[in-house]
Amino acid sequence: MHQDDETLVMLTLAGEQRAYEVLVVRYQKNVIAAARAVTHNDFMAEDAAQDAFVTAWMKLDTLQEPKKYVSWVCRIARNCAYNMLGRFRAFLPLCDMENIIPSDDPESNPEERFVVSEENAKLHENISKLPEKIREIIRLHYFEGLSVVEIADRMRIPAGTVKWQLHDGRKRIRKELCAMNEKENDTLTEKVMKKVEELKLWQLKNSKDGFAEVYADVLAEVENLPESKKKYHALADVLMRGWWWLEGEKNDELFARIKAAAEAGKNEEVMDFIAIREENLVWDNGAREDFIREKQIPQLEKAGFRDALAAAWIRLGKIYARESKCRPDEAKAAFEKAKAAAPKGSFYYALADESAKITDICPLYIEKNTRFYSIAVTAYDIRIINGEPHYFSEDYGLRNGDEYIMEAGNNILRNASRCDGKFFIAGLAEGETYTGSDGTTLTYIGSESVATPCGTFDDCRLWVTKYHEKYSGELTIYKTYYKDGIGIVKQESIGGLIADTRMLCAYSIAGGDGLMPLAAGNTWEYLSDCADDAAKIRLRFTVASADGGSAVIVSSEENERIRYDENSWTEMMRLMREGYVEEINGRQKLCDVSHAMERAEALADTPYRKLHTKTALSVMRRIMETDAYMTPNRKAAGRWNFFGYNNIKEKAGSISEARNHKWSFEWKITGTGYIGEDMTLYNDVYGLLVDCANALWCDEWRPGAEPTVEFDRSEHRKTKIHCEECEPITTKAGTFENCLKLTLTTTGLENAAGREYRGFDKTYYFADGIGIVRADFVCCYGVKTVTYELTEYEGTGEGYMPICDGMMRRYDGLDIPDGHISYAIYNYAKNDAGELVILADRCGIRMKPPVMTNYGDICYELGEDIFWDKKEYWKCRELHDLNNFRIMVHYLCRNQPYTGKPNKAVAWHKNTIRMIEGFGDGEVPPAWRMRYFRSHFVCGTALFGAGKKEEGYEYIEKAFELYEKFRDTPRNEPLDVGNEEIFGGVKIEIATGVMTLPDGSRDICPEWSGDSSASWMYYGMTTKRGWEWFNSVRDEERFKKCIERARKLMEEEEKM
Repeated sequence: MHQDDETLVMLTLAGEQRAYEVLVVRYQKNVIAAARAVTHNDFMAEDAAQDAFVTAWMKLDTLQEPKKYVSWVCRIARNCAYNMLGRFRAFLPLCDMENIIPSDDPESNPEERFVVSEENAKLHENISKLPEKIREIIRLHYFEGLSVVEIADRMRIPAGTVKWQLHDGRKRIRKELCAMNEKENDTLTEKVMKKVEELKLWQLKNSKDGFAEVYADVLAEVENLPESKKKYHALADVLMRGWWWLEGEKNDELFARIKAAAEAGKNEEVMDFIAIREENLVWDNGAREDFIREKQIPQLEKAGFRDALAAAWIRLGKIYARESKCRPDEAKAAFEKAKAAAPKGSFYYALADESAKITDICPLYIEKNTRFYSIAVTAYDIRIINGEPHYFSEDYGLRNGDEYIMEAGNNILRNASRCDGKFFIAGLAEGETYTGSDGTTLTYIGSESVATPCGTFDDCRLWVTKYHEKYSGELTIYKTYYKDGIGIVKQESIGGLIADTRMLCAYSIAGGDGLMPLAAGNTWEYLSDCADDAAKIRLRFTVASADGGSAVIVSSEENERIRYDENSWTEMMRLMREGYVEEINGRQKLCDVSHAMERAEALADTPYRKLHTKTALSVMRRIMETDAYMTPNRKAAGRWNFFGYNNIKEKAGSISEARNHKWSFEWKITGTGYIGEDMTLYNDVYGLLVDCANALWCDEWRPGAEPTVEFDRSEHRKTKIHCEECEPITTKAGTFENCLKLTLTTTGLENAAGREYRGFDKTYYFADGIGIVRADFVCCYGVKTVTYELTEYEGTGEGYMPICDGMMRRYDGLDIPDGHISYAIYNYAKNDAGELVILADRCGIRMKPPVMTNYGDICYELGEDIFWDKKEYWKCRELHDLNNFRIMVHYLCRNQPYTGKPNKAVAWHKNTIRMIEGFGDGEVPPAWRMRYFRSHFVCGTALFGAGKKEEGYEYIEKAFELYEKFRDTPRNEPLDVGNEEIFGGVKIEIATGVMTLPDGSRDICPEWSGDSSASWMYYGMTTKRGWEWFNSVRDEERFKKCIERARKLMEEEEKM
């Protein structure tokens, strides 16, 4: 029998407790929504709602009109929420609270006046429990409004003490005020587990500001739990999120701890994270395939992990389906294995099932340029929180081709939920905006009619998201139209230079309601607004499973660029960017895009487009003109050429820039053995500063300042910056007064393969109103220094790093040897969307030298003649000894063109081995141990190719023995190179090629081939391409034992 509110209130007052429970159940959603409209925070809204129901129950006898219970309790909830915001704003670093002014005056009725007094009383009660000095500091700061400096002055204590005691006071009060969702009768473990679940919901926040403090508190509580499987499950959850979201070194010790907790707690999600990271340490796809199949999958099976096992089978299936060596039958079998491992209806079951369905189309694209198509399967984890869907996470299944080809428009669900995972917000009025944790906004615009290929939908709700991409800083606006009972019917993406639209073309709704009906079997299909003959797009979303609290949606897409619109400037620029290179058998090759370049030049119709075109085409033409295949009679060789479309990111007090990969392109050829080549790497004048200081400019950089910057990018980086005034700087562009000198010392990039050069010491000079006027970069592993200085500029501005439309800066590398030319030109311009960007033209080329017929004409040997002519015979002999070593390095380390000629390779490497043995007195000199073991290994490989299996195994076995001796050889210490009478006492570092000369000075040997490892041997024996001489023995048990030995050595190496 239905009873109205007035009756239930009267029954409650008469002592009938169940009557009040009916009121709570009836209006729980209303009360949470009322609080939620204030807090915009799910946890706080639930807390405020709970407080409101308790307060209303305690003061029910003051309710003058019982039939208005719902409006009364909702007002109480709103005021609980306002008071909660007030105290949380003072004591917690929450980032998603808005400055909302209450529309109702709490003084207008006694019930709400009671709520305010109760909240304030509780706050003051908690403050009164603090130690006297902390209590006084809290009172002065939060109730009298004094600053830290003013408090320090009044209490005659250091400002640092004030800050620390404010922090301590907040922490103590937080323990009283912020424990969400805890009930008095919860066990300790249950309480902690709820906090762990709340911690995991930080996944929804784009910004993790404030996470560190919450993490520390929750981690401490988990660590203090009694021993149990639940404890370790929770510990793995917490530690993994610390790894993800906390800045700091991600070391092996922490990783081992996460793994141990995941195994002890049987945590499927964390075990999947462990497996992915371990897999990524295997650097080649051939070796990675073996690692997943032969090691990872058996381990996960044995340990009883189902989801993590399914995910591993999916990753293996993705490798089988890879473009250049597509094996669809094996891929489909792997996906079926994943389905068998995962519980039916689970996230990974859905991902594997959809991947298996789309595998059949992969062979159709094997011969096509990967730049012009994409095939992808994605699964989305959607969580229902307070009755609203939230994007929680996603993972990829099969994924071939270029993911950027239609990336802007196809990721409909992620685009719509860029604001802290929210698709929409119930209760937000037309025109109102919610601001997310990172400044992303979500605005409800109102209702509109939308025409689509499957009909016109009236009364569609339009929600607009404005989102700055985290790394590039590019602003993209997403307009998403929802139809009640149907879902998303249209989405427009507008960002940078691209506008893209997806429209509903077919759908089937099996159940569910609201703006995003989530019932198993619901499907939506979308088309692009591209012309049918320009692009083929198949995009389909299916709800694979759903319950009251979550849903799994899978998407499958097949996209192919058929043609580009020759009358569109944007399309021609995209064709140039996406079509200038193709991959054939794993190797990249340049393609002729001259027609697109010509059309883009003709179509550029605004000042910005003309500048963009001019800059991009300057780089592209240089790439084509300096490539040996595109221009056989080239006058220069391309080395390090980049076009950068860089978004500017401004925060309070700092300026940064980030490369936008959708429009930027590059072509680089390195490893040629020239010192000058190394110096061209530093033409990234702006990017090198950002990589080490995390900014182009920061207001903290003032004379006398010595800030330390720590941040995470691909690795954890720490830079100490010394700022000082300096003398006027003179460059080709002029003499600049009032200059600031910044000296940067960076750690964290030492082991960043291929990028370690970016972490060497550097010095920047800034001029007021101009910006950077000079930069000195330590290079060649600390042996050399290269200078880039300002040679031309246009436009000035305010401050030491002005950023203004119309400015131009050019920096040239000075005195770079070997005929290298290197420079960077930065143009500042507002793009079509009105955003200021930097267009970079970075040049690194080597002019083709005249043909020499005498090796004695190289600079090093010419030096001998100069000293001899000066009668400085001892200098001549010293240089002669050094040149002997350089010549040996050139001879032994140069590339050998012996592909398909195993007998020649055998002869070469046997000769190399004999020569190295002759450098020492019965013992191979330490510096040559790496080359010695490599020559044995490659010689063994060639012997297999020559049909001499037994001798091949002998050399491979010897290589293993020599490797173990080489492994213990210091890599970064000067080592003897051999007979002093021949080489003059030169020493060299294996890892870097840095030489220490007899007089103690240092130089670089650019042709030194560098370090080696067990993983190199393992790669050679397991890869399917490039080491075909192993093919004759791959199926033999003896060879498989060799692979296993290499694997064990590699694992030992990783632990060192």
